[in-house]
Amino acid sequence: MEEQYRRQLEEQKRLFKQLGIKLDALQIHEKDFPVKMRGYTKEDVDAFLDDIILDYERFYQVISDLLDKYNALQRRQGYDLEKKDAEIARLMEKAKVQDYLVDRRIVEEAVQEMERTLQAAKRRIRPGTGDSYSDPY
Repeated sequence: MEEQYRRQLEEQKRLFKQLGIKLDALQIHEKDFPVKMRGYTKEDVDAFLDDIILDYERFYQVISDLLDKYNALQRRQGYDLEKKDAEIARLMEKAKVQDYLVDRRIVEEAVQEMERTLQAAKRRIRPGTGDSYSDPY
């Protein structure tokens, strides 16, 4: 367990160094203030606390920036999803219209073919024979 904690502290140190943060948890924990006759030196404690305050301000700034970027990405993703959904709906509607037009065209062609067949049948019928079908052969 001790080794895992040390590795965590080393990773924290590397991250803090990248972020420009002076202190890490181990440094804060191991900080010793010189003791005078009546306690700690006020200036040393104040300087240490000033460093802690600066680090926490940096943390706040980094976290705020990351949250702003996260929220912007979420909004952009939501916008992109809405745009994609709208495009899909538009394409589906267009496909329905095209399907309707194709179906209508097929029906119209079938009606025209039936009319041609009916006309051909009428031409084959001889007047006065009473036969509804006449074989041309």
